[in-house]
Amino acid sequence: MAPLSTTSHDTTAADPQVRPPDGPPAPHPQDVPHPVFAFDLDEITYECGHPTVTGAEVMAAGGIPLTEGIIRVLPDGSREAVAPDTVVPLGTGAQFKRRPRFKRG
Repeated sequence: MAPLSTTSHDTTAADPQVRPPDGPPAPHPQDVPHPVFAFDLDEITYECGHPTVTGAEVMAAGGIPLTEGIIRVLPDGSREAVAPDTVVPLGTGAQFKRRPRFKRG
């Protein structure tokens, strides 16, 4: 008869609520603090998990077609156009608006 092999299994990795033998229960992954970055688009706040965002990501979040475009409202009140491939850092108060459409006639 072959000897039984013993392997140690870390049950805390499979179930984070299992109490490790030497301490309190491991926190649930959703309960672990992590940085949250946010931006406003047309008065609605969106959150994302990284410190930069592209114009295309902002437009996708707001359901804006890439052909319409967006503008970024800078802290001093001025505005700049944001192309879909432009990378924008999400600092305090990052604000975007749908680019205005002008109709002739």
